[in-house]
Amino acid sequence: MLHATMRHTFSTSIPKRFFSYTTINSQIQLTFFTKDNCMLCSNAKFILYNALKSSKLKNTPVKLTTIDIMDPENQEAFDKYCYDVPVLHVDRPTQDKPVKFMHYFYADKLLEEFTK
Repeated sequence: MLHATMRHTFSTSIPKRFFSYTTINSQIQLTFFTKDNCMLCSNAKFILYNALKSSKLKNTPVKLTTIDIMDPENQEAFDKYCYDVPVLHVDRPTQDKPVKFMHYFYADKLLEEFTK
């Protein structure tokens, strides 16, 4: 079982009460696998957060969950990604499998994926 130690939600300027089923159903779920004392992770986090602030995502609902793979409660994530962090999963309700970014993140590639 994965345990998220930090949760960040980036929302649009539209109040929740105005979300339609279609909008909620099209929400992008991001899962960021990381660990402390990891320079690649720090760089990826900086790039990811800057991409999420882009005006291109102004009307795109995005939910970000951060998973610390070193937390003992996240053993499954550690086993899967101990040599690959940082890893970002991009999930949408319409996809069977997440799109994955590993190691190096590039803002233009992230935004391209987020705006599909």
